[in-house]
Amino acid sequence: MSQGSPKGKILIVDDFPASIKNLANKLEEDYFVITATSGAEALKLVNAESPDLILLDIMMPVMDGYELCRVLKKDAKFSTIPIIFVTARAEDADQAKGLALGAVDYLVKPVNAAIGKARIRTHLELRQHRAHLEKMVEERTGQLNKALKLLQAKKESEFRQAAEVHGGRLAALGEMATSMAHEINQPLNVISITVQGWQLLNRRGLLTTEKMLGDVQILLDNVSRISRLIDHVRTLGHPSQEICRFYLQDVLQDTLSLCRMQFLNHGITIDVDIDDNAPPVKAVQSEFEQVLLNLLSNSRYALVERKEEDDFFEPRVNICIYQQNDRVCLAIEDNGGGIDQMAEENIFDPFFTTKPAGQGTGLGLSISRQLIHKFNGELKMINKPGQGARFEISLPK
Repeated sequence: MSQGSPKGKILIVDDFPASIKNLANKLEEDYFVITATSGAEALKLVNAESPDLILLDIMMPVMDGYELCRVLKKDAKFSTIPIIFVTARAEDADQAKGLALGAVDYLVKPVNAAIGKARIRTHLELRQHRAHLEKMVEERTGQLNKALKLLQAKKESEFRQAAEVHGGRLAALGEMATSMAHEINQPLNVISITVQGWQLLNRRGLLTTEKMLGDVQILLDNVSRISRLIDHVRTLGHPSQEICRFYLQDVLQDTLSLCRMQFLNHGITIDVDIDDNAPPVKAVQSEFEQVLLNLLSNSRYALVERKEEDDFFEPRVNICIYQQNDRVCLAIEDNGGGIDQMAEENIFDPFFTTKPAGQGTGLGLSISRQLIHKFNGELKMINKPGQGARFEISLPK
């Protein structure tokens, strides 16, 4: 929440003053409320006041709620502000459109005070947790950069190689922390909305045992999903160095469970094509997953960067697992425009990066190739300038 507003600052946007007053009266006891009656006025207030959460009406003249939401989500300064649509339109299609644009929730007028406050509190808490995770990632990145400066000064190749692998693992863990925040949001929202629904039904005398028992499995499934994510990250944080046989599709599934939401949130389509007859390979499973995280992170960065330049661009990642002679292969290909031809020769060199200063260590691909070579495998790039890049991993059967 904003430092100047310990209670949390809520911006209400609605072109009907009566609706604003009704909603503000319900919230002013718990939050600092600011209001706007148009999209243009709301944009000025967002710039000036930096609200912690926005309650947004859909039906407004000139700039409706959908358009305002789209504008805010495209601006990196405001994209993390939770937006809850508040409207009389309760159709599933309206809700789906709002959520697809980046809204976190949907309230139907007239808003029940208890339900509204519960939803707002939930999303403010989620935003705080996300900010905490991002701070942890930033601190870890700072530690990594200090380690890299020391590494560059030492010049001993043996020490440098060990520190590079360690630095890559720290970066991967930082990536996983951010990914985990996104992945956990969805099941937390489902749990929150289900419980709040019970509260509403109970107040109306409509909550039945059958309804609760019917929803219990939904709650348990989402709790299990969160538990699996946490257990998986804990395992990767303390990786086993044991070489074992595993199927590439199993590791791919685990990796996507950590980062899929980050792709979906940016509108990136993921297509997966797997040869079910592909045999297992022999390697350290956690290290192979680190390689996949590095490659997927690079693809996502390239696609997001290109999408910011072209609103009509449709970002896509194709992942396939197949057999080739005595090898099992996994390829990740994106349509992010490829890599500058001048950079092709150095793309696997330590500390070389095509990202702006402060946004990349230049170690991800170097470490990934080292790890694949350790298991008699190969990692290569096929670059298509102006179209995209394809990275292929091959390991012995």
